[in-house]
Amino acid sequence: MLGLDKKTWIVGPFAAFAFVACWVIAGKFKIMIGNPDDMTSSLIRSNEKVIRNYVRAWGETPGSVNDIRLFARQTGAVYSNYDVWGERFEYLRLGKINYTLRSFGADGLQNRPGSAVDPGVFHWGLMVDQGLRYDEAEGPMHGRPSVVLFAGADDSRGLWHAKLFVDPISGARRLLVRSRKIRNLYMLAPHDGVEEFLWVPGQEKIIFTGSQSARYADGLYLWDLSNDEANNLFMLDGDMSELDPGNKQRGFYVAISSIRNENPPSVAVFSKSSASVLLDPKAFFHPSNLHVFKLGQKIEHVHPDPSAGSKKTLFDMEFLSLATVVQGGKGNPLQIAWMRLPMGGHWDKAVMVWQEFAAAHGKSMLAPYAVWAISMFYKEAAKAVGEGSRDGQIFTSYSVELGGALSQMPVAPGYARAIGAWITANR
Repeated sequence: MLGLDKKTWIVGPFAAFAFVACWVIAGKFKIMIGNPDDMTSSLIRSNEKVIRNYVRAWGETPGSVNDIRLFARQTGAVYSNYDVWGERFEYLRLGKINYTLRSFGADGLQNRPGSAVDPGVFHWGLMVDQGLRYDEAEGPMHGRPSVVLFAGADDSRGLWHAKLFVDPISGARRLLVRSRKIRNLYMLAPHDGVEEFLWVPGQEKIIFTGSQSARYADGLYLWDLSNDEANNLFMLDGDMSELDPGNKQRGFYVAISSIRNENPPSVAVFSKSSASVLLDPKAFFHPSNLHVFKLGQKIEHVHPDPSAGSKKTLFDMEFLSLATVVQGGKGNPLQIAWMRLPMGGHWDKAVMVWQEFAAAHGKSMLAPYAVWAISMFYKEAAKAVGEGSRDGQIFTSYSVELGGALSQMPVAPGYARAIGAWITANR
């Protein structure tokens, strides 16, 4: 018979009791979190109250999670950093009043078509019943798509709505897409310096340009929503070494030209090294800087013939117009205000309206394009009256002043700031 010492008599029953207690607690905990999504949603709603109180106190959304945590500590509130799965919540400031707060769920991945919708909240304004769409039939005839599309656009099938958010404080430019069919299904593009975007015709894919990010390379990205993969087309093919940011070039100025509804679809962009802080717009928007990518099973890079359109210019306000927008979409309030701007008539009356728009929407993502347009107005006015005349000199000084303002706007795309710097330098 085995001998039992005093320690065995004490430890044995205690171990048995601990096992039973743990089993009971684990069972109750399992019941308590029977639906992890519900519990995570509850934590998110609690966190959302803290953020709303912060906005009431400071008049704008917190800049980071650290700001939220500090505010919670000062006000005696509780902010939960982690979801039920032990992963950090992602808080993202999109602007003065816009933000997202979300969990990535059990799989640790963001939402995508066909996956379960992860818990989260987003504040980015209401969607209109029908958003603006790129005119896939007429679009290729123009050197640039209308910039009004970058403030919000539907895909060609009306299943998704995409919108670009610009944070005037950090300068971050984030692209979000939201499903029109599935409640709370939204996705965030993997780049914090998105500048311009268009939907690929008939597909759940977006083409976007990005630059001046500390985390992501400059270039042209094809984002497939179905698997949430984004590839930089500048870095996919060996014969595109002149466009590779790793090939002695640290960055690029990139501007979308158009998307062609072909089989396969193709996208055209203007691109130039950003080695210089000055960018001559006439030289930049020249066919020699135009690159076309066919979006088939294999991405094909095509250089168009530069002599075909070497005499074309974008200084006819074409890119500001609505020529590449399908009629019928209502647009959001910012877009509605933009579409009411005069594109012709007496320049002195037109420029006043444009200046009012720029003043009223100075921190929006369309503001830089408005400032650029006003600068062009004054430059053309100076030419009309004679740049050497007194009025011509005044108009030129206004144009230069606006160019300087454009070069300093944190919400402006990189190439637009460089164009503003060029306008200022070439007074």
